[in-house]
Amino acid sequence: MEPVRRNVVLVDAFGSLTADGERLLEQELDQERLAIVSFLGPPSTCAVRCKLIAKLLDPDDKLLDSDDKLRDFDDKLRDIDDKLLDSDDKQLDSDDQQLEITGNVGVSSDGDGLVLLASVTCIERDFQVLILSFNVLEIDADFGPLTGAFCALSSLVVSCYDESVSMQCLAPFLPPFQSLFQTLVKDFTTVEVSEILPKMLHIDLSPSHSLAAEEEESLDSVEALASLVRLKRVGVLYPQSIAEMDFDEFCNSYVAVKKLFGLDLTGEMLASLLCKLSVQVSGQDPIDFGTAWDDFVEEKCRDVAKDALRTYEDCVRPCVLEHPPMELNAFKQLHDEIWRLSMDVYCSASKYKSARHRQVRHKLKNDIHTCYETELGVLTEKSREFCEEVRQTLWTELFAHARDSESFPAMLAAIQDFDKQYDERARGPEKASVLRDFYQQEVIQAFQELEVVVTRQLSESRLKGLRLQLEQDFTDKKEALVEHFRKEEAQLRVRVAQDMETMQKMCEAKTARVNIGGSEVKQLRDEVNEMKRQNAELQEKAIVLEHARQDAITQKEVFATTVGDLKDAVHREMANRTELVETLASTVKSAEENEKMLNEKIAELQVELGEKTFRVEGELHDMTQQVRKTSEEKDELQKKLTDIFLKVTALPEALQQHLFSMDNDSRADFADVLATYMSQ
Repeated sequence: MEPVRRNVVLVDAFGSLTADGERLLEQELDQERLAIVSFLGPPSTCAVRCKLIAKLLDPDDKLLDSDDKLRDFDDKLRDIDDKLLDSDDKQLDSDDQQLEITGNVGVSSDGDGLVLLASVTCIERDFQVLILSFNVLEIDADFGPLTGAFCALSSLVVSCYDESVSMQCLAPFLPPFQSLFQTLVKDFTTVEVSEILPKMLHIDLSPSHSLAAEEEESLDSVEALASLVRLKRVGVLYPQSIAEMDFDEFCNSYVAVKKLFGLDLTGEMLASLLCKLSVQVSGQDPIDFGTAWDDFVEEKCRDVAKDALRTYEDCVRPCVLEHPPMELNAFKQLHDEIWRLSMDVYCSASKYKSARHRQVRHKLKNDIHTCYETELGVLTEKSREFCEEVRQTLWTELFAHARDSESFPAMLAAIQDFDKQYDERARGPEKASVLRDFYQQEVIQAFQELEVVVTRQLSESRLKGLRLQLEQDFTDKKEALVEHFRKEEAQLRVRVAQDMETMQKMCEAKTARVNIGGSEVKQLRDEVNEMKRQNAELQEKAIVLEHARQDAITQKEVFATTVGDLKDAVHREMANRTELVETLASTVKSAEENEKMLNEKIAELQVELGEKTFRVEGELHDMTQQVRKTSEEKDELQKKLTDIFLKVTALPEALQQHLFSMDNDSRADFADVLATYMSQ
């Protein structure tokens, strides 16, 4: 055994883990297996506890100078007790300093909290014994709730008391200890809680009890300790029984490595538990040792889970970034192997009895699955880029040769060559997807282009015959309309000649009737003026009819243009239909169906053209009827004019001469207008 005196405050009076204590436990004792011996008692026993520990660690250091060691020891204990009772919260004077043990083990004050007085290394059994000391009070708002936790973390609890308290000091001073274990029994199994229970021992430091025990027969020290200290039982020991003991004899085999839920207590574990318990105290929450243990397990399991996840990422990521990309089955097989390896790493490194262990394991599985999905997405993206590059390179070369031949066999051969070469060169999960996109895009587009060429070749002869037939029909209709208008023009010219002849006769009759009376002449003059006015209206109507004829000619030209537009529309419709025809690559049957659809469209266009031609003929017929009606009206007016002229010729010659001589200019104007009309 190698004792080391430390005198380090682990937990201060406010229940917080100190920086020195955290540094000692996490750096120097982090991986050491620990056995903890806790000396506790009222503040009046603090100095005696320190001296007792110093005596046990260093038997050569003499506590007593007189031969009557036990009596002097009892007297000095009585002096210490009197001074603690009479002083007003003062430190020990020179008498106390004479009792101090030389070395680094100091006397803990009332406000020191949990103090590590010394550590003992057991080389044979490979663990360290930490000797702790702390005061217990009946009322302590900050430090008191941690008392039970300190006892639960100890392998051996030594309760020291004197006459200032009763002999049954453990019950009134340690209610948190009892409450803590009652809570643990509800959350954990009885075996696990029983493993945490420490061994307990009372040391009675009261002088009266020591003097009474002096008269009793002294037993061997080891036998006395064995009879008093039993597993999870409380006994009583007096100073005279331990006066000649060393630390090994005092503890013997009762101090073993502390077990917490099947694991050896280490410095790292102790520091974490003390820190979490101090957080509970600072938050004024009830002490929950199970929650502190679960939090510690969760932290450790998270660290192990991070290492396992990092192992998975380090193994999978380089394989994902390979070029060319790996196949999906190989990636899934790699994922399964590395997943099992990561879970084995986690399970082998985290053997903690806690529900948090399973929670972190479940989270690790989710994290690995998320990482798997991410890496699978990266692999998919790499595979698509690689396969797209292979697809573009192969198809550009093969399609260039197939497009020049413009035949189905060449196109099918190019597609088969592409499928074979692509299957040999493409890699990764997106291999099939890119090939499917190729068939849905490039292949369909290639057959559509080939379909356009074949459709153009099949329909060119039919379109040519239809075009010639439409041109012939248009020419026949045009000639018929021209012939019809020529006949109408000849009839109009004949009627105008008849009108001129009638007017000539009227002039001759006018010269024969000059001798008509004045009143009758005036009346006739008015009638003649009226006739002239009517004649002017008729001339205007004749001009309107001529304009109508010109409009008819214009409409004929418009109809010709319309027929041309219809022809162009037919061409455009045919072109649009050929562009909208579905692919002919699937079967020859689809090509025949498309041909039938084109024939039906041509028939519909022919029917539509026939309907439009029929409407044009109807409009021409209506215009012809209108011209005939106008001619009939003109004939009737001409007859009336002839009757008027005949009546004028019945007048005396003098009156006729007088009547016609007054309006020579008008006759000249009428003749000019008539000549202009005839010339048109």
